[in-house]
Amino acid sequence: MIADTTYLIDVMRGDCSAIEKGEDLEKDGVQVNITTVSIFELYVGLNLSTRPIEEKNKIDIVLGNIVVHNFDFDSAREAGEIFADKKRRGLTIDPEDAMIAGICITNEETILTRNVNHFSNIGRLTVESY
Repeated sequence: MIADTTYLIDVMRGDCSAIEKGEDLEKDGVQVNITTVSIFELYVGLNLSTRPIEEKNKIDIVLGNIVVHNFDFDSAREAGEIFADKKRRGLTIDPEDAMIAGICITNEETILTRNVNHFSNIGRLTVESY
């Protein structure tokens, strides 16, 4: 399973639903991974923060020893198809969300997110919420 950036932010903020979901997944033996795109998004937030030291500490704790999936050639190709398909249908998706979805599809992983609407209507993508 791959966590969307919203999940990571919710964990850093102490959101009970996100923390409980993580605990349930851990009990079930499900490993939660992240993407390089989420690292990018977290560090954008960090560098715009008025409390960068506190935010960096939270990021370091949440990322710990987590497995990171890269935005590689296959993921980029998939993300491009997702972004174009949404645009053709008159729908929108943030480029970062298309990239995360591309990584999930390429790695045959489910996306864990609070923002289900961001990832809806993407073929071959399984979405799980909390």
